[in-house]
Amino acid sequence: MKIPVILNSEKVILDAKPTEKLSDVLRKLGLLSVKNGCGQGLCGSCTVLLDDKPVPSCIIPVGIVRNASIETLEFFSLTKEGEDILSGFKQAGITLCGFCNSARIFSTYALLKKVYRPSLEELETLADCIECNCTDKKTFMNGVIYATAAKHEREGRKNGHI
Repeated sequence: MKIPVILNSEKVILDAKPTEKLSDVLRKLGLLSVKNGCGQGLCGSCTVLLDDKPVPSCIIPVGIVRNASIETLEFFSLTKEGEDILSGFKQAGITLCGFCNSARIFSTYALLKKVYRPSLEELETLADCIECNCTDKKTFMNGVIYATAAKHEREGRKNGHI
């Protein structure tokens, strides 16, 4: 089946069975940031942005993504938002393991898109959602705080004002 999508800002036609997992189709295209982990949408290693929302691509049948926008970590990392997050993580001393990268980065993106300055409760909830031991909870939360600051600096905002 031919499935038109916007993949990493380019119009492409995916040639796949409609029941095939989106994660498998993306990996066949060489997008290796999409990892095959649990296969049940729980571990986050296959997370992509689908219409600008983080989703586990291992539970998404490719047939339902017709005309959707899909971003993988390879592309997102080169965007201004991706650079803000990676800069914040680096400043906090975070070295991601490769397994949880997309879950941590895309969940941080979703939070920073939703709130101007995350509360401690929001940071703790975010940290608790990702089960990986490569980064401790406090360091991850600090990385999100630094990413928030990087975003605000890039946007020229201070103290909630433009």
